[in-house]
Amino acid sequence: MTKQQQVALRDEKIAHNAKQAEVAKDQKQDDPFKDDFFMPVANTKPYFKCAFEGFAGSGKTYTAALVAIGLHKKIGSKKPVVMFDTEKAAKFLKKIFADAGIELLVRESRTLADLQETMRKLRNDGVSDVLMIDSISHVWENTVEAYKKKKNRSSLQFQDWGVLKPMWKEGFADPLVGDPYHIIMCGRAGYEYENEINPDTNKREIYKSGVKMKVEGETAYEPDMLVLMERFEETLGKDKKVWREATIIKDRSTLIDGKTFTNPTFEHFEPAVDEMLDSPDKWSGSPETDSTGLFHTEEEKYEYIKQKDIALDEIQGWLLKVWPSTGASDKQKKVEAIETVFKTVSWEKVKSLGLQTLLDGLEEIKKIVTAEIEKQFPDKIPEKKKSTDKAGQKK
Repeated sequence: MTKQQQVALRDEKIAHNAKQAEVAKDQKQDDPFKDDFFMPVANTKPYFKCAFEGFAGSGKTYTAALVAIGLHKKIGSKKPVVMFDTEKAAKFLKKIFADAGIELLVRESRTLADLQETMRKLRNDGVSDVLMIDSISHVWENTVEAYKKKKNRSSLQFQDWGVLKPMWKEGFADPLVGDPYHIIMCGRAGYEYENEINPDTNKREIYKSGVKMKVEGETAYEPDMLVLMERFEETLGKDKKVWREATIIKDRSTLIDGKTFTNPTFEHFEPAVDEMLDSPDKWSGSPETDSTGLFHTEEEKYEYIKQKDIALDEIQGWLLKVWPSTGASDKQKKVEAIETVFKTVSWEKVKSLGLQTLLDGLEEIKKIVTAEIEKQFPDKIPEKKKSTDKAGQKK
């Protein structure tokens, strides 16, 4: 192959690569999923996460067990159901699990450390597909007491919540939402109180305003479904009756949201379960970005400022290569180059720009200066480039 043919082949490759780059750019504009940052909406969390709240005797544990059994059968699991039991009540569920032909494994504990280990065994070791937690209220109370004991205090101070809440979120709430298995959680209910001024007595009075699970903050609302269990009775008449009702406080599927069921069974929850398990898919987008890079230590801040100063010096240095004088003409050329790249004629504005913007702008300044050097000083064009240009001019 002659030198001229080599040059022609090189030019052809350059043109081809430029065309491919342009096509890729167009495709990226047409297809927002090209870089994998986004993906079409899909069910990337095909797991049923449900919380039951209620006062003692409202049927939380029994209903949760019925749901666990129905869910276990629906997904065709061959593994045992695991129960984290804080009340030593699992023995009362032995018969209904045995009748369903499902093994029930139990961990009796009230500590967050044991609950974390239980969840780790399901998450990493795959010991079960379904976890029951009864009651999460005891785990939260034990966690608070353990913290007070560690700090040798009888009560919590305001700043303690800045430790307890993040620890609870990382140690329990985040795995509750993100772990790849089904979770059915029970928690004791407590009344919420508010106060207002009685217009008749002109005194402030406290009244019950609602019911809330006895647990940290919004934990009860972390799962996809929240159910309020209540016990009702008619014992004064001849025909005495006792029954339980389940009211759906929250249902992300919206299929049974707000509905109330008497003596609920798995079949009442099944429409929402089906929706949450439907068409499972895996996340195909890019991994989640670590946000720790958004925060900087004092050393990192100093290094950032240092790198900005270096970038600014390099920008000025490159501009001085072709416009070194302080005359009006050179000054004007430098201002024009800065305006072309940074869209401003103010050097103070340039100094206020971020490091990455400055680095990107530096590359553009280099291109402008290189082109100007080739125009002003053709004799300074590198020998390799000149020989290539000459070869391309030969016939």
